[in-house]
Amino acid sequence: MQTSLTRLISFSVNNWIHLYSLEQAIQKKQLVTGGSLSIHGKIRNCEWLNNQDLPVEITFNKATETPSYNSTNEQTLILSKITRQDDKITSSVPVDENVFEELRKNLMEYADIDGIHIIVTLGVLLYGNQWPINESLKLVKLDYAMKGDA
Repeated sequence: MQTSLTRLISFSVNNWIHLYSLEQAIQKKQLVTGGSLSIHGKIRNCEWLNNQDLPVEITFNKATETPSYNSTNEQTLILSKITRQDDKITSSVPVDENVFEELRKNLMEYADIDGIHIIVTLGVLLYGNQWPINESLKLVKLDYAMKGDA
């Protein structure tokens, strides 16, 4: 059996969107309160993405209850699936209300300050040396940090 490696990719948040629509949540009958937060960026020149620059969109959905996350055999939490499509990378991550509010607060506080960049680092479990198009991987790490211009 082929083993997986956790591969890291980083990108700078270009923009973000916060949606709060209870009507939309009810219509879709999702287990979310209507709180949705999406961050957008671009992954640049990644070797295992064929050195393509690909837009990335990560959506955080505020769950009504603490989500139960699966684990790998090594007891690493699987946060979500992340999919590489022809023209972008996407993921939807359920988070509890406290995590959602902390993320939203940080984005609102730091995103529009000149000289501050929000850098997101994703960790995915990759089998082999390339991430095939139209394939989903396990998202096992999602960190963000605020960095200033030097």
